[in-house]
Amino acid sequence: MPGPQELLVIAVVALLVFGPDKLPELARNLAKLVARFRSATQGSLAEFKRAAEVQELDREIRSLTRELQETKRSVTRPLTDAFSDAGTARRPGSGVVGPAPRAADDPPPFDAEAT
Repeated sequence: MPGPQELLVIAVVALLVFGPDKLPELARNLAKLVARFRSATQGSLAEFKRAAEVQELDREIRSLTRELQETKRSVTRPLTDAFSDAGTARRPGSGVVGPAPRAADDPPPFDAEAT
């Protein structure tokens, strides 16, 4: 950032080069240019911030999805194992106890509490 002495030298040189008639118009145009530059810069910074927030949210969503999948696996694995163990037939000498297989024409088991 230029100091006060540098700004004074720039003002004197601009006055000598452009003259006193064009200097106010040149200053207005320069001020408009600086305002546009600031506006564009602020817009770009806001877009970058939004993009960074979206990326952070995406990372959080992916992390939560992984955690949910791991929780689902940890819950369903014991249930799947329990159901597969309950559905196995009893084999002599295997030590696995389960319901005996039914023939296709056997009636379903009677449940007194269901009626």
